[in-house]
Amino acid sequence: MAGLTDMEELIATVPEKDIANYLREAFVCYGAGAYRGCIVLTHTALFEGLRTKLHAVAAVNSKAREVLAMIEPLASKQKVFESKLIDQMKAGTIITQLEADILEQLNKQRNKAAHPSGHLVTAEEARFVFSEAIQKFLSQPIRQTSVLVDAIITRLPEPNFFPSTIFSDITLVVDEETESLDILGLPQLVVKIAGMLDSDDPIAVQNAERFLLVLTSRKDTNLRESIIKAVITPKATTGTHATLIAQLAAVDPAILKSAPPVTKARVATLLLSNGKTVGVSVPYAELRNPAHVLASAVKELGETFMLANYKDFTDWVIDEAPTAPEFIDGIAGTPTLFSQLQLRYRAKAAHSQFAESNAFASVLPGIDAALGKAASDEQAFWLLAAVVKGAYWGAYTSIALRDAHFQALPTLRAKALAFVPADTPKAQEILDSSYFTGSPTEFSAQYLEDALPP
Repeated sequence: MAGLTDMEELIATVPEKDIANYLREAFVCYGAGAYRGCIVLTHTALFEGLRTKLHAVAAVNSKAREVLAMIEPLASKQKVFESKLIDQMKAGTIITQLEADILEQLNKQRNKAAHPSGHLVTAEEARFVFSEAIQKFLSQPIRQTSVLVDAIITRLPEPNFFPSTIFSDITLVVDEETESLDILGLPQLVVKIAGMLDSDDPIAVQNAERFLLVLTSRKDTNLRESIIKAVITPKATTGTHATLIAQLAAVDPAILKSAPPVTKARVATLLLSNGKTVGVSVPYAELRNPAHVLASAVKELGETFMLANYKDFTDWVIDEAPTAPEFIDGIAGTPTLFSQLQLRYRAKAAHSQFAESNAFASVLPGIDAALGKAASDEQAFWLLAAVVKGAYWGAYTSIALRDAHFQALPTLRAKALAFVPADTPKAQEILDSSYFTGSPTEFSAQYLEDALPP
């Protein structure tokens, strides 16, 4: 009796009254043991219900209108239309391939039940057909993918579509706009948004880029494929969307790995182009910052992959020696890139040109915590010795750091102090290349240890 109760409750989930009446008759047949009759009546309810739903949305759904134009002539003449209806709904993306397969199966079970075939219809089979028809189709609304996509595209160029420029706020807008959109409609949406990227309307272009960034940040495999196909691959040939492609790579670095080989080569050029245009000095939080792009990619794909596939871009970023603490944190675990960055830092700190060494010394206090955490004791000693060399050339910020015994760099200072007794010969070798003629012990006493009171 529990099965009967469940079946009766399912009928209440069907909004169309006429279709629900068919199902009640099917339910009566089931209760009387007439399982063939239950399946046949359920089948009738199912396909009449699908037609009814198509009619309900036809006024605003062009795909529904196209399907009905092909099906209604058959239905009005009481000709077989079920298989054609399934095919046309699938072709119009009104149903998925899985849903089409389920409908085909239900259609076959009806045919076996309705025609002499020697097939014995069981209660379980009848109950399955009844439940599947209602739960998968009759209780569900018709998918209106094209309508929802067109509605988004129509409003996307509006100035207040995104009332905020904060990424989290933009994400809320995109999530709400796509909440009712079936996942199968997202590729269609991506294609239409991609078409707006070359618009003459700067607001439309800006909003299209923001929408794509949020969709890309979802890191969904199927969605990523659509973005590569509709956005990355075609736009990579023009060179006019380098910054957008760099931003997309920053929010989903897997794009750099999933792109086809030729696209990957083009993207490599665009990453470098964006880097040279934007520079590493823009706020690190901005996705277009090439250092941000590299750190995101290394974190997800590893330095080996980036050096093998995007070496020119990777080398260029390291050569620019970004000093954002977040960048240092991002590549701290990469032995090759972090070591290369250390070499660039030392070169800047010890540079004979005042502008170079002084500018680098000025940012050191702001990155002491991040750099000190990531650097080895030896690397910390190397860097402070390089600052002393910069002071030798007259860089006043370097001189100030040195004469204050590097108190503004507590983390690096502590590591450098620990290195001297741990490896005095290596410390001496470092000092020999840094214009300091004394011993490591003298260097520590003069520049690293706390100053004695006067």
